[in-house]
Amino acid sequence: MTLLTEEQREALAAKWVKAPFVNETCIGCGACVAISPDAFDLNDEGMSVVIAQNDYSDRWVDDSISACPVSAISWK
Repeated sequence: MTLLTEEQREALAAKWVKAPFVNETCIGCGACVAISPDAFDLNDEGMSVVIAQNDYSDRWVDDSISACPVSAISWK
């Protein structure tokens, strides 16, 4: 029997990591940034963008998803 190496285990786990996604319906209200500034920012056009993180579990993303007035944020 072959056991997975730590690198193989990490690679497999990475495939299951959820990340937030902001779609084109964003109106730039900034609610997500106010709630979760570690996960979201506003770009030069004033629209929300996701800040790259290794883990979003402690970033209040679910609250930002709930607060979005146009439902532009989801998990991907």
